[in-house]
Amino acid sequence: MGSQAPLTETLPAPPFNRREVAGAFGDIGVLFPIAIALITLNHMNPTAVFLAAGLAYILAGRYYRIPIAIEPFKAVAAIALAMSLSPSAIASAGLLMGILLAVIGLTDIARWLAKVFTLPVVRGIQLGLGLLLVREGLHLLASPGATEILGRNFRLPGWGVALAGVAVLLAFQSSRRFPAALVLLAAGLLAGISVAWGRLAAFQWGPLPVEWLHPRLSELWRVIPLLVIPQFALTFGNSIVATENTASILYGERARRVTVRALTLSIALINLVSAAIMGSPMCHGSGGITAHYRFGARTEKASYVIGGICVALALFGRAAIGLLNLIPLAVLAVFLIYVGVRHGAYLRDIARRTPWLLIAIVVGVISLLTTNLTWGFLAGFALEGSGRLISKLRSLHATLPRSE
Repeated sequence: MGSQAPLTETLPAPPFNRREVAGAFGDIGVLFPIAIALITLNHMNPTAVFLAAGLAYILAGRYYRIPIAIEPFKAVAAIALAMSLSPSAIASAGLLMGILLAVIGLTDIARWLAKVFTLPVVRGIQLGLGLLLVREGLHLLASPGATEILGRNFRLPGWGVALAGVAVLLAFQSSRRFPAALVLLAAGLLAGISVAWGRLAAFQWGPLPVEWLHPRLSELWRVIPLLVIPQFALTFGNSIVATENTASILYGERARRVTVRALTLSIALINLVSAAIMGSPMCHGSGGITAHYRFGARTEKASYVIGGICVALALFGRAAIGLLNLIPLAVLAVFLIYVGVRHGAYLRDIARRTPWLLIAIVVGVISLLTTNLTWGFLAGFALEGSGRLISKLRSLHATLPRSE
């Protein structure tokens, strides 16, 4: 993951504790719902999906030495779900993204591209992603599946479960002995088991056979405009540039390995491997780094915890969906909304720079309205370009000799 020589740590890492375990689960509100949807609706192989995610978490933690999020490609997932695309089409998009990012990283084009993603544009992308996460959380709450049946004639609406989840987060947010995310996850699992008690089907255990991707030219051409192009701006803006920026904010010197080039190459490697076994395309994510950090993760050991959980789910692939479905949708919605709010809050560091703030808000709002960060980025780029052009014209006009 990058061509740097191994670095030695100059700052001591915090000790491993329960907050690390809690922080390990901070991003499950993004990873698990998307993974479950792709497995159940697009018939992706749960063993392949979770094995690729687990190994990516472990290797990313080992290299970067801080908790680095692993998430499914959001744009690819959204379009794939909407159009009921096949596992081979989804994996083919991951293969093409892996090849594209490998070329960009190896030729160091990434450093040039990063200059296009200026701070106001990055903050706008982060705002847009935060708004999208909040919206998806609200959609989960509004879905019929968010209503829990607690008895023969009693249904608890999703918002009721969500309020209870928020109360848990608020009650334990300052607790070091009982980390909030871990308490919420445990409470969600217990609630799911109690609701389904007596109706739990027998789980089929063991991994599913992994299939190798056999790319078809017609399918590759189809996914380029359909999946790859919409995903690229989101990946480079959020998963690379914004991730480097977020890691620097949260971890300072300890995040020195988290560079644009290293992230580009690690995402390329993740997708080349995942695509080969027909797994879901994946990336890092600035929102995921925020989630892990806010819920207590401080060292790479948190990555090992969630990575190990994903590998275990892969080994029990036949039963993975039954286990994950025990977590109420409303609880996952709370994770999504919480992370979205905290992620969008990075906007505050440019709040006093009105031109930058306006650009960021435009990027965020357009990303939300179009559900595509590409359009938000293009709008921000156009605004920045126009501002620079106006400034140059004013400077030129000021230097011209005035006629008497």
